[in-house]
Order: sequence, then structure tokens, then C-alpha cells
Amino acid sequence: MFALAPDGAGGADWVTRLSPDQVALLERLADGQTIAAAAAAEWMSLRTANRRVAELRVLLGLTSTREVVAAYVRARHR
Repeated sequence: MFALAPDGAGGADWVTRLSPDQVALLERLADGQTIAAAAAAEWMSLRTANRRVAELRVLLGLTSTREVVAAYVRARHR
């Protein structure tokens, strides 16, 4: 489960609060892998991966996985 609090999710510091497995999933998605391939590579079920990305979409106020990955890439380069 994501360890983010909704009150601070919009700032760039949300990336520093991701767990290592969350970062690994987002890194794989940023590298162009499908969510299914990223989930399998990280030894998590597709349902878990989808749920984690969905939670992050809600916390960041975004509507797609692509937007979450783009936000992650932008935030990690700050």
C-alpha cells in the first residue's frame, strides 16, 4: 500500500516517500514496460500493481497511469 498522505501528495517530495517496490514499479513503467510486465518483474500481481497505480492517481489528482509516470519522471529530476 502506498505510504503517502493526501495532504502533501501534490508536492515534489511525494517521490521521496515512495517505498522501494513502488519506485521499482514506476521506474519500469517509465522505461516503457507495460504494467503487466512491470508487475511480473517485481514479483507482484497485476491486480496489486493496478491498485497501487490507482491509489497514486487519486492521491495526485491525476486521471491516467501515463500522467502518474510523467509526474514521477518530472519529480525525480528535480
